[in-house]
Amino acid sequence: MKFNAFQLKIIALTLMFTEHVGRFLGELLPGKLPLYLRYAGRVVAPIFIFLVVESFFKTRDRGKYIFRLYVWAFIMQVGNILLSWLVQSTFHPANYYTLNHNVMLSLATGVSMIAAFEWARSQNGYRQWLGYVLGVLFGIASLYTEASIFGLAIFLIFYFLHENKPWVYYAYTALCLVVLAWNLHYFEHFWEFEFQWMMIAALPFLILYNGERGRFSLKYLFYTFYPLHLWGLYLMRFAMRLGR
Repeated sequence: MKFNAFQLKIIALTLMFTEHVGRFLGELLPGKLPLYLRYAGRVVAPIFIFLVVESFFKTRDRGKYIFRLYVWAFIMQVGNILLSWLVQSTFHPANYYTLNHNVMLSLATGVSMIAAFEWARSQNGYRQWLGYVLGVLFGIASLYTEASIFGLAIFLIFYFLHENKPWVYYAYTALCLVVLAWNLHYFEHFWEFEFQWMMIAALPFLILYNGERGRFSLKYLFYTFYPLHLWGLYLMRFAMRLGR
């Protein structure tokens, strides 16, 4: 059994939605949502980063692709600010917090980094060094986004080993083992909070990717679904608290 890019995208979107339902509404629902829904969400970011890197190498216009990512990151950020203000002014919740999810920005800075590296590899002299410096700066910037150090490491693995898929799998597995070893320092919270190492579960999906786009493209499915479902769950959280 193999998966194309469209099928992987649907799988990732489904797991992302279930994780966010648990994160935003878990303690407000009549029955406690099982923690494994949060576990399943660990595979989402690696799958999307994998598909974004694949798209970078396959797109006909890399500049337009990167620009589109930043446009949606900007839309997401503006929406977060406006919605957070609306919730604070309307519900006046005691446990108010600003909505700050924006994986679009993580993807945009990550792709900018690999685009700078790719450009540098085709240059010579000071232009090559300039490209590498820009790549490093974009990498540092990505550390301050939602993806943090894990997303940066995954981007680097998927980019530099792109032409040698077996080594992608080996390096990704090694990264997951490093994260597992680090999480063991917090063993008392190992299963409830420190479960980032479960991103190893994305590996079978990466191995089963067939390199094809799929019959359906639905280019803007992720761009629209990601902010809309987060904004909806964010509003539902405070609306449900208000009704109690």
